[in-house]
Amino acid sequence: MDRLGLKPSQEAKVIFGGTFDPIHQGHVNLAVELSDYLDVRPISLLPNHQPMHRSNPGALANDRAKMVSLAIAEHPQLVLDTRELERKGPSYSVLTLAEMRQEIGTEAPLIWCMGADAFAQLTSWNRWQELLDFGHLLVLSRPDSNWLLEPQLLDFYEAHKVDDGKQLLLSAAGKVAHLELGQYGVSATKIRKQLHLGNLPSANELSPAVAKYIASQSLYGIN
Repeated sequence: MDRLGLKPSQEAKVIFGGTFDPIHQGHVNLAVELSDYLDVRPISLLPNHQPMHRSNPGALANDRAKMVSLAIAEHPQLVLDTRELERKGPSYSVLTLAEMRQEIGTEAPLIWCMGADAFAQLTSWNRWQELLDFGHLLVLSRPDSNWLLEPQLLDFYEAHKVDDGKQLLLSAAGKVAHLELGQYGVSATKIRKQLHLGNLPSANELSPAVAKYIASQSLYGIN
């Protein structure tokens, strides 16, 4: 039992989605922290194939999947889920959540983790109001993110919010929680710029195994 008197569910499914272009140590550290915080194993890292609200990834799907696999190799509490990469076409979270809900049944908690910046644009997502029919949303603050929501989204958040992320483990779907864990001041955009300029990010920013793979495949403008 935790300090709230809640018993974490080992049957909960937790998804940490993203483009992972490339996956960096901030992603990995945050996913590990999530696993510890929720007491759920494994956390599924889910690279999307074609994000709808940003430019196409700089690395191909198979390269991004390989980098995720390398980055989490020493973290048994994390696993790679390639379903959106295999689906091809635009990545619609509502389809993924519906598919996962069918897989795990109606009772198990299903938690989709996203950054606050992504949540702020939720109303532009396909069938966004249906997301909570299938699972919960856990919104993660980043060092540079602002909690500024448009009125429609703020109403949605206020109508469905719970005060602690662990409360999402008590039901299957329908809630939103906002969580601040460790703050990692590293971004994929910054890393891509470093690599393009021929600068190697530190091991605290990018896994050495991932850095080696990027160099071997000449990704992100590396020669």
